[in-house]
Amino acid sequence: MAESNSKTPEEVENILEQARRGIGNHTDVLLAYIKSFDKIVLRGAGNFGSAFGLFLTKENIPAANISYWDKRYTELRQVNGLNVEKPFSYTPDKGNILIINCIPNGSLSGSVGREEFISRGYSHYLSGMALFEALMCGIKPQTGFDAKVCLDTTFCNWCSCKRLSAMMPKNMREQQSPFVYSLATFVINQKCTLSCSHCGQYINHYSKEERINFSLDKVKSDIDNIFESIDGIGYVSIIGGEPFVHPELDKIIEHVLTKTNFGVIGITTNGICDIEDSLLEKLNNGKTRIIFSDYTAALNENQIKLFKKNVNKVASSGISFTVGQPIWATPASLRKLNLSESEKIHKKANCNSRVTCKTIQNGVYYPCSTTAAMGSHQLANFQNDWVELGSASSAEELRKKILQVDEQPFYESCDHCGEGGDELAISGEQGVSERYIHIDAIKRKKSST
Repeated sequence: MAESNSKTPEEVENILEQARRGIGNHTDVLLAYIKSFDKIVLRGAGNFGSAFGLFLTKENIPAANISYWDKRYTELRQVNGLNVEKPFSYTPDKGNILIINCIPNGSLSGSVGREEFISRGYSHYLSGMALFEALMCGIKPQTGFDAKVCLDTTFCNWCSCKRLSAMMPKNMREQQSPFVYSLATFVINQKCTLSCSHCGQYINHYSKEERINFSLDKVKSDIDNIFESIDGIGYVSIIGGEPFVHPELDKIIEHVLTKTNFGVIGITTNGICDIEDSLLEKLNNGKTRIIFSDYTAALNENQIKLFKKNVNKVASSGISFTVGQPIWATPASLRKLNLSESEKIHKKANCNSRVTCKTIQNGVYYPCSTTAAMGSHQLANFQNDWVELGSASSAEELRKKILQVDEQPFYESCDHCGEGGDELAISGEQGVSERYIHIDAIKRKKSST
């Protein structure tokens, strides 16, 4: 590493956190830090990694100093003239290697992705998404927020984008600290057209009676309650289940559009559903993107044909869309781990889900994905882990309740957040996995008492 660069990893992280929000001009400092390493490894050679690698070469970093680590190395071989290698295929001087995580979404994008390297002794690690926001994003402080920039940039990850939430319009309250989420996910149904073994919603384990579309009035009420209690949401995520199964999806999106304190809307779909032309016309509003999760490697021929048909239909409609192959890891088993209080505090403090997995589902605010699983499947009555939206008499009271839940040192659900994180060879594998069948047993026991 170049001796002229004396900044510690912690100092660089602090600079990067400011830069990704559009605070100050740190481009030269960040590029100098990247260039100071003998070897730069980009973890992930997908759409994001491809764009980021091209950016680095245009900044005159020699191609010989950059390589990708991607499990598809035998298939890809090279991307943008840069070699694609097997992850962890060699371990030269780790002190001279900078790891840049170019998997912007999915299980390996956050703390799990970082831990993958830190645990192996790679101490120099940066988020590729944070670097994109700081160095490449077209939303600038000088020009302000423009949803079109977000819609036209198809390789970044809205889920973890702090620049989006920093610059989009907000409904600020006087004499109060800003209360803004980079992402909030509204679950509009518990019905899906697939049966993924390792679904993060544990969709296979909802009973027949639980596999429903939530009423339009319920979803609109959830939207109103959240938007009135916080100052803004960068990315409004609409998911299921499968959201295109909901018969009033267009009306749900119309209702979100009545709000002024958000950035963009994303509807995540598996593409194995009926998508009507008339619905697409209503969704073409300049603020909404359709996000296809491509699980075709795990699907049959008829499903693959339907997926391709829907992608082509959306492409022809002019709506912003993306198609991506999510990299999945096994979700938490939800079994009780018997952690100590200090272990639960440590787990929450180092959890990325509490930032990227804020979930609103059937009248309840859940601060992370594990609390949502425990609550929506009624596996435990951890009332201090979530907020019933109807329990507050005013927007200010609801704001205080949500803040209180967000800021508490740990959740009882943290004691069920483990036995997961193993990368899966195929995302969207179909069928019921024995790994989670204890969930059904718990629910049967609770329903019989």
